[in-house]
Amino acid sequence: MLRVVDLVTAYGKIEALKGLSLEVREGSITCVLGPNGAGKTTLMLTIAGVLRPRQGAIEFRGEPIAALSPHAIVARGVALVPENRLVFAHMSVLENLHAGAYQRKDPYENDLEKILARFPRLKERASQDAGTLSGGEQQMLAVARALMSRPRLLLMDEPSLGLAPLVVEEIFRIIAELHRDGTSILLVEQNAHMALKVAQHFYLIEQGRVTFSGSPGSLAEDELIRRAYLGSARA
Repeated sequence: MLRVVDLVTAYGKIEALKGLSLEVREGSITCVLGPNGAGKTTLMLTIAGVLRPRQGAIEFRGEPIAALSPHAIVARGVALVPENRLVFAHMSVLENLHAGAYQRKDPYENDLEKILARFPRLKERASQDAGTLSGGEQQMLAVARALMSRPRLLLMDEPSLGLAPLVVEEIFRIIAELHRDGTSILLVEQNAHMALKVAQHFYLIEQGRVTFSGSPGSLAEDELIRRAYLGSARA
């Protein structure tokens, strides 16, 4: 579904991505792990069209998208749930959801009802300003807002960041539900334990390069990765 080849993205003279390549298969959850500053968010922003790569290719369903604007990429079926949620704080929950569907020309009332049914807390707070929601509720709103564009591929950047453990479990339950419903997901996540429960393939990024690519089983078997991301060496 998504193919990234030899991607280089830079901030001035500093290259954040240094020839990075990865793939996301249709119907899968693919997880990207890595330390702070590895280039994970840069990768997501580049795929979403917010940043332009210096070189390399990004293909979505066989078509190049690296030169497209963010709204054109959304129109192709790729939606980003950004790091730190970035909800529109002074707009209501309902207004945020309508904003997620800003490019749609078709009636979307049925989709709106389905999304509110999936996120009952958002339905309860539909008229409330998004900035007054809890962190977990804002994360749910960010996901719901992205879903309003009816994406084929959902980019999720650190969805568990700064959330309480019970809320993290709920967020990952929602991720698993979306996957069961047929949404493909590229997930950037620090919580490797939770990611192992939902993802089918893992990449490890360090200093802008892929240093590991493999299944959950091979990830768990790697001693160095276990120590760094799972908290213990293999018994």
